Amino acid sequence: MSAPLASSQPSRLADAWMLWAASLVVTLIVGVQFLRHDQAMLRTLGDTDDAMRLVRVRTLLAGQGWWDQWIGRLQPPQGTIMHWSRLLDGGLAATVRAVEVVLPPDRAELWTRTFWPLAWILPAAAASLSIAHRIAGRAGLFAGALVLVADPWAFIQFQPGRIDHHNVQIALTLAAAALALGAERGAWRGAAAGFASALCLAIGIEALAFHAFIGAGLAVGLVLGDRRAPAARAYGFSLAGGAFGLFLIQTPPSRWPVSACDALGANLVAGLVAAGLGLGLVSLMKVGARTRLLGVAVAGLVTAIVYLALDPACIHGPMAAVDPRLRPFWFDRIEELQPWTILIRTDPAAAVRVLCIAASTALAAAILVWRKRLDLGLATLLACAGLAVAATLAVLRQEDYAFAFGLPLVAAAAASLTSGRNPLLLATVSLALSPAASMAAAERLWPVRASPSPNERCYEVAAYQRLAAQPEGLVLADINLGPFILAQTPHSALAAPYHRMTWGVLAAHYALGAPPGEAEAQVRALGVRYIVECGALIRVGPGSFETTLRRGPPPPWLRPLSEPGEALQIYAVEPLAQHPPKER
Repeated sequence: MSAPLASSQPSRLADAWMLWAASLVVTLIVGVQFLRHDQAMLRTLGDTDDAMRLVRVRTLLAGQGWWDQWIGRLQPPQGTIMHWSRLLDGGLAATVRAVEVVLPPDRAELWTRTFWPLAWILPAAAASLSIAHRIAGRAGLFAGALVLVADPWAFIQFQPGRIDHHNVQIALTLAAAALALGAERGAWRGAAAGFASALCLAIGIEALAFHAFIGAGLAVGLVLGDRRAPAARAYGFSLAGGAFGLFLIQTPPSRWPVSACDALGANLVAGLVAAGLGLGLVSLMKVGARTRLLGVAVAGLVTAIVYLALDPACIHGPMAAVDPRLRPFWFDRIEELQPWTILIRTDPAAAVRVLCIAASTALAAAILVWRKRLDLGLATLLACAGLAVAATLAVLRQEDYAFAFGLPLVAAAAASLTSGRNPLLLATVSLALSPAASMAAAERLWPVRASPSPNERCYEVAAYQRLAAQPEGLVLADINLGPFILAQTPHSALAAPYHRMTWGVLAAHYALGAPPGEAEAQVRALGVRYIVECGALIRVGPGSFETTLRRGPPPPWLRPLSEPGEALQIYAVEPLAQHPPKER
């Protein structure tokens, strides 16, 4: 690392001031750009997860119990229990309540939706710049700030309205990596990294593999007996205690024994406790490197055994419990779960973006291996970046982590190539190595632009006003409309894009896909009061009830409630005719 480890206290203090000043500048520039150019949140509640998160926050504010995660308005009458973390609901609800001191409730909610995601730019930027600084010194810090500001995808999950969970997880994952990278500076960094990992995994487990790599890097440092050994001990105990404590806080006592593959369940918390305590206990042993290696290996083996023994299905990944009947018409079509080989055909702009971040990260990694001494910290970061790139090529959803780990490496590589002596040269090389440059070049060579979705009007707030004015009832609609129906109307939704509500999703699919002559019986049997159609949303084949309803006119048992041309075409299910009783 070019930053001297034996630097004086005043120098470290100056570096800290520079780091936070640069992070604040990045936050302000990116935030202002979002606020100036992104007006989408004024028209819509975001994507399906943003809308669903808002529903959960509102119910919590309305008095639903902290441990009551049952949502009765999804697939009634059985409802569904969401696997999402209550911690994030609580943070958002607390923010809304605090803002209500000075603003009315509706404005407080809008303010929270706007500034909650923007606030997470600061810790994410600080962690990213800290990584670049630790690898390449102050030149890396300067290059990192430039790359973050210049790349439009660096903070795409932090734009106003994004209140789901991605931005918080990205910030915490980067924080854990940055703290682990500087672990030789003190055990407190290891403890902070362990808690960041625990908190991130309590909120969601999509970054689990990155935290496993971070912990493994500290474990290797413990085996080698380097200056990261005290931090490894602190990391282990903090991870174990944090995961266990957060699990108890957010999980209803009745579900403490329940394992899960898609959330922090009993199996994962047991595995994290085993891993953390194992790492901490090995660090306390006064033994040689071979014995420490054996101890760490045993801790890792026990972690895997405990996790899989409590729920063997989890060997198939976090979505092991997805009903295979949902895959053909929904799950396998989710865009963010597609590999780049499919995106080449379905979304060329996204495919090019994925290839650009992969190429920039690979080039930066090669430069750093060539120019830098490959120590344990840098090796851990390169492993995380390589994992992120590989995961992104397989699943588009992971591209956020490819940018998160790739951009600080790009900045450090630029600083290493130029030795940081010439600011103009450093800026030029930084931008040339960045994914933004390769994306701009690719656009000129192959001008592929993301086309606007034909379904955008389906999610606008104004589109739901007519439906919201109707008497309360159950709505049959496309799976993606479910969260917006809950967030913007008093109605219930039969389907929503969540894999734990198999019954409602299948029931809605079968009803919409039924032959026209059989649809009425299925709709009435489900207790549906309204049917909503919109745009190009369709998941059933020709000859189905949904297809014939679009072509019109509607069957006599449906009464149109919307005007032609409106985004949502709403139909009320007419009550069955009441015949007078026969005379005896």
